[in-house]
Order: sequence, then structure tokens, then C-alpha cells
Amino acid sequence: MKNKEPKKDRFEQLYQHHSNKVYRICTGYLQDENKVKDLFQQVMLNIWNNLESFRGEAQITTWVYRITVNTAITFTKSEKRLNKRFRLEADFTDIEDDNHSSFSPDLLPRLQKLNDCIHQLDKQNRIIITLYLEGLSYSDIGKVVGISENYVGVKINRIKKELDQLMR
Repeated sequence: MKNKEPKKDRFEQLYQHHSNKVYRICTGYLQDENKVKDLFQQVMLNIWNNLESFRGEAQITTWVYRITVNTAITFTKSEKRLNKRFRLEADFTDIEDDNHSSFSPDLLPRLQKLNDCIHQLDKQNRIIITLYLEGLSYSDIGKVVGISENYVGVKINRIKKELDQLMR
């Protein structure tokens, strides 16, 4: 991303490349569709507000994920304080993803069950598995979450076992 471009152009480019991923992470963090949309909007606002502070020391993707995770943590803390958390069924049919337009409706019940099981995990495990499902490397997940790459591998193996038990 070139810093010489106007902020609006850089943000639009970033939005085009990362908005689907950010939205899926928000969905992995919350289940209430309205709360997911609120969180997504807050993440995008935080990215806009901090875009000029991006120094390029990390990949832009890692930076976006870090803002997403930090915003999700802050968002859920404030939601708990307000005691307004609701648990609703996730609706994957509302998520448009150009890369997966050949999505099979037969998978929807299994995806919903997986999503429900992911929401039973503790916060850190929930965000780790969501980033893993987004295809991030162990190294990038470690940078986003703040743990070592090796520990990410250990955590993912444990999370997979836990999800396997929850799915049964």
C-alpha cells in the first residue's frame, strides 16, 4: 500500500481486499448478527482512524487482523458491562464472499454447528481458530494474538480436539 496515495484511496483498497475476512472474524467472535455488524463497523472505523499511523513494520494484513482482534476484545468488554449480549443463531447465508460463490447449501447445518461449537470456546481459543480458518500462518496468528509461533501450534491442536468433542 503506497503512502503517497490519498487516505480515502488506501482505505478503499484495504476495504476491498480485507473486508470479507474482517467480517468473518467478527462473526467468529460474536453470534448476534446485529452485534457482528456493529463490531465490523467499529473495526472499519478504527482502521480508518489509524490508517495514517501504519508504519509498514508488519504486513498490512497482520495490522488489520490486530486491529480487528483488539476492537473485538474492547467491544465485547463494553457489551458485558452493558449486559446486552444475546446469543442468536449465526446466519452464514447473509455473508457474501466472491471467492466462494459455489457454496453448497448442504454444508450450512454443519457450518452452523461448527460456529456454535467455536462460540463455546474461551475468547483466546475462539480468535486463534478463527484466524486459523482464515488461513493465517502460525507466525501471523502469534503476532496478532501475542503468543509464540510454537504455542500457536500447540493451541490449535488442543482446539481441534476440543472442537471434535463438541461437534459429536
